[in-house]
Amino acid sequence: MINKFKTFSVILFVSVLYCCILGMLFNNISTVPVLSTSASEGVRLPIVMYHSVLKDTELSGKYVITPDTLKSDIQYLHNNGYTFVSAQELIDYTENNGTLPDKPVLLTFDDGFYNNYGYVKPILEKYGAKAVISVVGSYTDEYSESNIANMTYGYVRWSDVYDMFLSNRIEIANHSYGFHSNNNGRNGSKRNKGEDINTYKKVFYDDTKKAQDRFMTKTGFSPYIYTYPFGAYSDETTDILKDMGFKMTLTCNEGINSITKNPDSLFLLKRYNRPSGISSQDFFSKILDN
Repeated sequence: MINKFKTFSVILFVSVLYCCILGMLFNNISTVPVLSTSASEGVRLPIVMYHSVLKDTELSGKYVITPDTLKSDIQYLHNNGYTFVSAQELIDYTENNGTLPDKPVLLTFDDGFYNNYGYVKPILEKYGAKAVISVVGSYTDEYSESNIANMTYGYVRWSDVYDMFLSNRIEIANHSYGFHSNNNGRNGSKRNKGEDINTYKKVFYDDTKKAQDRFMTKTGFSPYIYTYPFGAYSDETTDILKDMGFKMTLTCNEGINSITKNPDSLFLLKRYNRPSGISSQDFFSKILDN
């Protein structure tokens, strides 16, 4: 009888020990964070590139759309489950400080046209969308001095930039100080063929720094997004911009981006230019299915 009791006690002890070990294993497994498919493989991010927004349909073209087209685009994306995200949300995600929705989309506006302030800003605020507006420093200096505020051909003044900066719907990008010109002797901010590498690095740094200084002097902030003029860039620019504190760069290359937990995934982002003459459904069906 004693031997049977001892045998039963041993069996009971082993069973309890086995259950405890299993429980510890399952508890440990449950505490290990599991990356979602989107986090491990990258979140798909389409970026739309707009330019000028004007009411006069006779001026519509490859780089000019109407306010109604912009409204239609925003409504189409919203109705199809897309969420407008900011550059800061993307940065927070790559630096492990935030999350992203299942279907994020980023809206961008290049060159800093005054109509971006006059037409786009109210539309973003009305429909709860967000956007990055890229400002050319030399243009803004010129129109701030003349104080011209013209929807058709004007560019934002520093007072407009500051007002947009205060909006929770707009982020401002550095679009260079003087590289957005066909008269600067180069293709945008790209290195010229045969140009000495150190000379090029200094030219690029000086122009970028000049724009950053103007932003800081006139508005009290400096951007952390750089948008390449005409989409032209060189291999050396990414490291220069990183050293200057930039966390995102935008190109004119077409394609869908894959955003991962690596901050490098926010450099040389691709975008789709939005022309007129095509419906929201046709435009987005074409690019979102890629």
